[in-house]
Amino acid sequence: MSQDTRTGLVSEIKGSVTSSWGIGAALLAIGAFALPYLPGTSQFEVFLVAQILTFAIAGLAYNVLLGYTGLLSFGHAAFFGGSAYAIGLFAQYAGVSELLVLLPVGVLAAGTVAAIVGYVSVRHTKVYYALLMLALAQLLYVLTVKLYTVTGGTDGVPITAPTIAGVDYLAMWGYGGYLQGVLYYVILLAFVVTAVLLWTFMHSPFGLTLKTIRDSPERARAIGIPVYQYRWYASIVSGAFTGLAGAMYAFLNGHVTPGTVLHWSRSGELAFMTVLGGTGSFLGPVAGAGAFILIRSQAQQLTEYWHFVMGLVLFLVIVFEPEGIAGIVSRIRRRVRRWRKDRGDR
Repeated sequence: MSQDTRTGLVSEIKGSVTSSWGIGAALLAIGAFALPYLPGTSQFEVFLVAQILTFAIAGLAYNVLLGYTGLLSFGHAAFFGGSAYAIGLFAQYAGVSELLVLLPVGVLAAGTVAAIVGYVSVRHTKVYYALLMLALAQLLYVLTVKLYTVTGGTDGVPITAPTIAGVDYLAMWGYGGYLQGVLYYVILLAFVVTAVLLWTFMHSPFGLTLKTIRDSPERARAIGIPVYQYRWYASIVSGAFTGLAGAMYAFLNGHVTPGTVLHWSRSGELAFMTVLGGTGSFLGPVAGAGAFILIRSQAQQLTEYWHFVMGLVLFLVIVFEPEGIAGIVSRIRRRVRRWRKDRGDR
């Protein structure tokens, strides 16, 4: 990285930290850190926020392809579920229960699947890329179901609570203490690391190159950018971080099945979250994950036809607010600035 690039990146970091978005993100981070110990916070609420953070990781990773590279994928369940199953099967057959071992296994498995699937898919774009990713992901789903003697078939694989640095916190503190005092902070740390790394990647020359490819692949080729190669790199980065989310999901839920982590509907949910939050904003998928989980949780309590509610939400967003929640927030900010400016001119 050149000196000019490094200086520009540092300046952008300073600007982001001091902006309203940066201040808001800092306040949310403080609130998230203190959540388990706030008065009146229930175990379910901690679990719900941990689930939001898990899918926020997946949303940020998914947006590397959709928002920054311009590739719509319906195959991310392969990375999400591949990581979860790698952890479950490795723990089952190798007899390992250490989180510091299982986590790299899951991420490496997802990255490997992403490298293979991405290499086959990146030469195609638009609907062809989306359908090819879907087809390859469904192959993994079918294999997992059919190889029931190894994978447990539709019954899935149990995920025992892992030890951390050799300490079994579940046995020491019980499930409530383990969830609120250990696992929640592991997921929160994973989210923070993901956000920092992906923000750095997307604001580096690598991220700017992906935007160039997204805006005009032909012009990118004309100036010497290897388009397929960078799309492949983006697929690996997106897949690896989606695998991190899959690992967090496995630890949080304690059991995975093909239907919950490998089915095509999981890929659709990740796309839904990203679009709901806004693909044009780095933090949009985080807001989308939070809104999706909360709306679904409330809808499931109100009606058995909650799928209709979710479909209606997606329809309204696409028709009336294509930029998602991030677009709504940006519009409000512009109006507030205009109002302040008009008030100052008087």
